[in-house]
Amino acid sequence: MAAFGNPLLDIIVDDEENELVERFSLAKDVAQEVDTHDIGLYDKVVKKPAVEYAGGGCALNTVRVFQWLSGVKNESVFLGGLGTDEAGDILETLVNKDGVQTAFAKHQELSTGHCIALVDGAERTLCANLGAANKYDTSDLWNSTNEEILLNSNFIYVEGFFLAHSFTTSMELATFAQRNNIIFVFNLCGEYVCEDISYVENVLKILPFVDILFGNRSEFDVFIKTQKTKVGPPSSLVETLRAMITGEGIESLGKKVENICDSPVRTKQRSLTVVVTEGCQPVQCFSIGDNIRTLSVLVPKLGTDLVKDTIGAGDSFIAGFIYVLLQEGSLRACIEYAIWTAQRMIQQVGVTLPDQAPEGHFMDITNKRFYLRQGLTRL
Repeated sequence: MAAFGNPLLDIIVDDEENELVERFSLAKDVAQEVDTHDIGLYDKVVKKPAVEYAGGGCALNTVRVFQWLSGVKNESVFLGGLGTDEAGDILETLVNKDGVQTAFAKHQELSTGHCIALVDGAERTLCANLGAANKYDTSDLWNSTNEEILLNSNFIYVEGFFLAHSFTTSMELATFAQRNNIIFVFNLCGEYVCEDISYVENVLKILPFVDILFGNRSEFDVFIKTQKTKVGPPSSLVETLRAMITGEGIESLGKKVENICDSPVRTKQRSLTVVVTEGCQPVQCFSIGDNIRTLSVLVPKLGTDLVKDTIGAGDSFIAGFIYVLLQEGSLRACIEYAIWTAQRMIQQVGVTLPDQAPEGHFMDITNKRFYLRQGLTRL
């Protein structure tokens, strides 16, 4: 597994009564991009006692959780932009400690990306400074080490935030995956990027190469709305996505609908599997190829008293899905274990890995009806 994203050093510190929030005129209890170095917030925070550090960012969260599920060191590798500073050293050490292999592109002129979490009880004011995480060129990608890593990968995962600043690199990864029969996975990532015209246009360009597409319902709704109102008439693929996700006009698509679990989801070069989450609502999955196949999986109830932090739930969901996928589990097993993984992780503060190993007996990986490519016996 090779994952590309924006690596961030999560810096978590108590901010009782919002002392720092008010001092630096921050928007309370929301996520925001801030030049933390320029305003002096970074220097102030790292000098505080009891500061906690953790690896952060969508794709990095996914590979860290994946490694926890796997228990096999270096079964995944993370690639992204990093600074050559103390924060970068801390982040790389933390990620390697979690069992993830790293192949960072290091930029001397940029600081390591980080996200400061100012915690006041249940409130979290998040201040992100992307720095080096916002830069990854094709020149950073193509070296002999990285090419070998990619050729030995079962699939390549790209987060939407990475594509937002490195589209050319993302497209080269997509075409590389297709040429070498590697599964290509993409995650929409956030509503606000789905409002950007350029981002939506670039997702539409890369979509024909995507094997599995993840996103929550709100992200898909915003993406489809932006495409329709700002980009132009929807393509047949986007119109099919809209019909499936909203349930409007699906009868007129003229496609056969059947349970996705009963047949392979990847029998043609251009089929696409779409996984849509919506909090505690059922997970919806669609396969678009010669036929449309659908699957809905209920999300078990989790007591509100058990939930400590929902940050990273979607990233953890993807980790669980991919883990069972690599064991050749059925699509239903992939989704059920993805749900279990997400619910296990939101019982942690931040995306911190539990000390106890996961319950491997949960998985029904003996059902091997889920294949992404015809004739493939192991992913």
